[in-house]
Amino acid sequence: MKQIIFLLACLLLSSLLFSQISINTTGANPDNSAMLDIQSTSKGLLIPRMTTTQRNSISNPANSLLIFNTTTNCFEWYNSSFSQWVQISCGCTSVPSVPNANAASSITNTSFIANWNVSSGATNYFLDVATDNTFTNFVSGFNNLNVGNVTNYNITGLTCGQTYYYRVRANNACGTSNNSNTITVSTIGCTISCGTQQWINSNMDVGIMVNDGDQNNDSEIEKYCYNNTPSNCSNYGGLYQWAEAMQFPFNYNNSASVPFYNCDPCGSGSPQGICPSDYHIPTDFEFSRYEWCVETTISPTGSTSLNNFQTLTDWRGSTSTAGPGYKMKATSLNSPAWNGNNVSGFKALPGGYRGWAGGFNEITNSANFWTATANGITGAYYRYLHTVYNTIYRGLQNRTCGYSVRCIKN
Repeated sequence: MKQIIFLLACLLLSSLLFSQISINTTGANPDNSAMLDIQSTSKGLLIPRMTTTQRNSISNPANSLLIFNTTTNCFEWYNSSFSQWVQISCGCTSVPSVPNANAASSITNTSFIANWNVSSGATNYFLDVATDNTFTNFVSGFNNLNVGNVTNYNITGLTCGQTYYYRVRANNACGTSNNSNTITVSTIGCTISCGTQQWINSNMDVGIMVNDGDQNNDSEIEKYCYNNTPSNCSNYGGLYQWAEAMQFPFNYNNSASVPFYNCDPCGSGSPQGICPSDYHIPTDFEFSRYEWCVETTISPTGSTSLNNFQTLTDWRGSTSTAGPGYKMKATSLNSPAWNGNNVSGFKALPGGYRGWAGGFNEITNSANFWTATANGITGAYYRYLHTVYNTIYRGLQNRTCGYSVRCIKN
């Protein structure tokens, strides 16, 4: 007790004799720039510690009053200009949990929005975007990008028809979580045209893969991948039953009450189906017009009439290299390769098909595309390209077959 009284007396005397105070164990004078100079190599300074409730009970706190809030685990100071307490620095209890990345949204030719769930305790997130799933080839600017405390981010400046991969990590003052799951997303294919039509030059590949059975969940998009192998969807696109492609109820695969679409041109008069915004599933007439345009306007040209393309149920077009099939098929230099010359830019791929009763057939040998035009109780028009033909087949097939889908701009 005597020592405390002595120390207080010394401090009082010091305050009377000097304008500055030094607290130390060495007797050193205070620094000239400090009113109070506390020096120690083994102890720190404890400022008042209190809960938020106790802090709020302080009457008329002075501007810059400093406390440590034990409720928020933060150093805080009082800003009298705004009559509020301001956090200076906050501690943490643990590294945030690993976030869960969700499917991309608002996909366009050159952008998409990456999405993820909130991670408990996170104050910001780091985002990676790459062109490979091992994340060795990052998109410029998206290697450990600090996107702030958000749960989505718009990624722009991408390449049309390109597959990308993204993942996120949650961060706070304690550290950074491990990587989230990886999401795969493909931008919409590049647009090619013939006449007034504009088409996406890649097969649609959206939805959740289901094994070789009916696509009967009307609440989500389902797709087949040839032989139930996901990489075949990445290479050739998904295979869809007709009602799934059109986004009609599953029972429309076997119904006479389906709407009949055969406009040309359609604009938005044909169903969007699984196509992106501003695109739709082409009708039978629209597909025929494209085939006719490819044959008659792209060199070498043929002379098959539009009426022939629109009415004949069979192989149609020139059998020579003027035929639309030859001009629409991918080349031997494309990946995946085929035996066309692709002068149209359509780049049809030999992704095969899933039969109406199940089973997969003809990968590397045929491409099959739905149109939006139904026929009868169970049928719909489709297009068939094959390795040995330069022509294109127009026919009817059961709507439960799994075929590729191309989209045409409204």
